[in-house]
This record gives sequence, C-alpha cells and structure tokens, in this order.
Amino acid sequence: MGTFLTMILILLMQNVWKYIDDLIGKGLEWTVILEIAFYIIPTLVPLALPLAILLSSLMAFGKLGETYELTALKSAGISLYKIMQPLFVTICIIAVAAFFFSNHVIPYSNMKFKTLLYDIMNKKLALNIREGVFFNDIEGYSIKVNKKEADGRLLEDVLIYDHSQRMGNTKVIKAARGSMYTSENNRYLYLELFDGYSYEEMSIKDSKKRVDLPFSRASFKQEKIRFDMASFQLERSDKERYSNVAQFMNINQLQENEDSLSRAIEIKLTEFGEKLHSYYAFGDMDSSQNTFAKIAPFSRADLSKSNRKRLTKAASSLVRTSKSYIYNTKRNLKFKKKKQTKAKIEWHRKFTLSFACIVLFLIGAPLGAIIRKGGMGMPVLISILFFLVYHISSITGEKSAYQYVITAAEGMWVSSLILTPLGLFFTYKAARDSTLFEWSIHRGILSRLQKLWSRKKF
Repeated sequence: MGTFLTMILILLMQNVWKYIDDLIGKGLEWTVILEIAFYIIPTLVPLALPLAILLSSLMAFGKLGETYELTALKSAGISLYKIMQPLFVTICIIAVAAFFFSNHVIPYSNMKFKTLLYDIMNKKLALNIREGVFFNDIEGYSIKVNKKEADGRLLEDVLIYDHSQRMGNTKVIKAARGSMYTSENNRYLYLELFDGYSYEEMSIKDSKKRVDLPFSRASFKQEKIRFDMASFQLERSDKERYSNVAQFMNINQLQENEDSLSRAIEIKLTEFGEKLHSYYAFGDMDSSQNTFAKIAPFSRADLSKSNRKRLTKAASSLVRTSKSYIYNTKRNLKFKKKKQTKAKIEWHRKFTLSFACIVLFLIGAPLGAIIRKGGMGMPVLISILFFLVYHISSITGEKSAYQYVITAAEGMWVSSLILTPLGLFFTYKAARDSTLFEWSIHRGILSRLQKLWSRKKF
C-alpha cells in the first residue's frame, strides 16, 4: 500500500505540472484544484498499480532472500511455489478489483477530469489589475491604476476608458481614489470612485462623416460602476456532450458502440456501392427482372454538335459530383473506423490492467528471490527497467493499433505477450535456486566464449 501511494503521489505531481500552464492565472478556488486532483488520481491507477506490485514484490522477496528466510523455508521442504501461493491469490483478487475499477471508476473520472479541464482552459484569466498597466480583460473597458494597496481593494489615481458603446473612447473617467469589491455571488464587480471627473464626447451613431463634436465634463464626489463578471466565472460543460467518447464508457457501452459503428459502416458501404452503380449503370432499368438492359452502342458521329456538348457537360458534372461524394464518404468511413478502433482499444484496456498486475508479480517475486537484495537500491533499478519495457511496449502497441499496423487486440496485448514468458522463466529459475544474476557465473561463461572465439580466429 505504501509503494502504491508513493507511485500515485509521484504521478500526480507529474500530471499537475503538465497542466500547470492551463491552471495558473485563472483565479481558481482551492476546491476546484482539489477536485482536479481528485479526478486525476483514478486515471493514474493503470500506471501506478502494476509498478507498485512489481516493486513491492521485488523488495519483499529480495528482503526474504537477503535475510536467508527463503533458504530456511526451502530447507523445511516448502517450495517457492508454496511460498508465492498466498501472495498470488492476493494479487488475483487485486486484479479482479482492478478490472471493476477500470470498468466503472476510471471512465467516470476521465469524463469528469476532461470536462473540468476543458472548462478551465476556456475560462478567462482572473481579474488581476496591476499598477501602472492598462487592464483590458473586462469587455468594453480599459482600466489603469497607478497605485494599489496590498489588500487589493483600495486604489489611487484611477483612469477608465469606457468604450462599451462600441463608438471608440468616447468616455473617460478619472478619479483620485477608488474601492473595488465583488458581489456576494461573485457575479458583479463594483468599482466605487471618489473625487473625480468624467469626460464624454457627444457622438452621433448614424453619422457617415467626421464631425467635430463637443465634450461634456462632469465632476463627482462619489460614483459607482458595476461590471458583469459572467465571462470570468467557471462554467461547467454538459456531461452529455462527452458521453460518446470511448474513454468515458464501460465495457458494455463500448461493445454497443462498436456494434453500432460496425452496422453504420456496413450501411454506408452498401449505400456507397448502390449510389455509384446508379451513376454509371449505362442502361434502362427493367423493373420485371430488376436488372439493367443493355443499350445499343453508338458512335460520336451519331450525335449532333449541340448534343455532344450537352452530353460532355453532363458527364463532367457527374464526375465532379462523384468525386465529391467519394471524398466525403471516405472521410466519413475513416472517422467511423477510427472511433471503432478506439472503442476496441478501450475494451481491451479493461482487461490488460488486471493481467499486467499478475504478470509483473510473476516477474517481481522470483527476481527478488534470485537477486536476494531488499531495500530501495537494486529492486528499484530492476523495477524501473522492467516497467519501462512494459510501458514502452504498451504505448508502441497502442499507437500501432491506432495506425492500423496491427489489430487492436494485438496492440493492447503485445506487452503481456512479451513479459509473460519472462515471468514464467524467472519463476522456474527461482524455484530451482538459479544463479542467474551472479556475476561470477556470467564471467565464467564470457571467458569460455572468448576462448572459443580465439580458437576460431586462429
């Protein structure tokens, strides 16, 4: 559990840092930040859980080997298979729980996280008026403050250009002091000004030529301006808008989605063939036989000049229409095929997480018994090495499936096909007290190979 939580924390920091550019400067409440982290955590389980199982099994069996407890158990007649059996059953239970977690919790977390992140990315920057700089994020206004108190509420020497009427800078407000605060529901920003003047140009909206217009000047002791802050609020997207994304579906929904896409592709291909056949079937339709009757051949000389011209024009128009129809159909089929592939990949992903937990345990436990090193040294290094093999092969297989190089099943199970034989091999060697990682053995093998090479050379 400690290893798993450590992996989750490391991956969480990495993911939060990846999205830091989309989060800073948005004026988000701390509850929103916690909500983001809460929805990110379940999406990290497919990476953290296999790695945690691999590392913890390596450390546990490495410690048992280092303290000669494995040797004592084996001398008492207990084989390594018997020693591993309770932990293997526990890992199988964890794998089943991981399947249900992957099928129900992760799709929901993906949907909530992606929609929330999308809403944040489309949210305007938080209201942050800086000294001596014009603030233009409030639509229709440009505000400049020469001095701002530390509390962010009291302002001095305020200058406001009001162009909310979309007639240019026709109104200017200047005040010696001001106070800025928001309403209780944060919907409106109030700017209360003191000891100031307002200058306004008397404009004519329908004027089509430049006219010299007079100014009106008014002074005030106190004036309050209200700004609408609706564009600065975090608006939540409708979850139904993202309900058809493969990452947000469970296994039943993915199967239904894949079947519907298969039917849609078949229908589209049938319509495509029938429409092209109707375009280029040169004959009259025989309703009784449901076939096309052949037309007697004719030569170009049989047609008049006007008919040839009209026929050529009609043929050109038909070719252009057919070309456009083929292009649009190809794009539509490509889009549906891509969605179908994504659905297949996500369907297999529900099972690969559970199987990876078992496979990586079969690698970690026997390797720990072989290397006989506990702690955070050698086990961590070996765990990272095998996890990189697992992760890189998984990503490569998934990308290959997206590019239609291999099928979705092959792409999602390629990492398991690579690591399963290794896990069985290490378990077999560990059960027979293999010296697989003893340098003296390998040094002897290398010296013998060197002698054989020297003999062949001379």
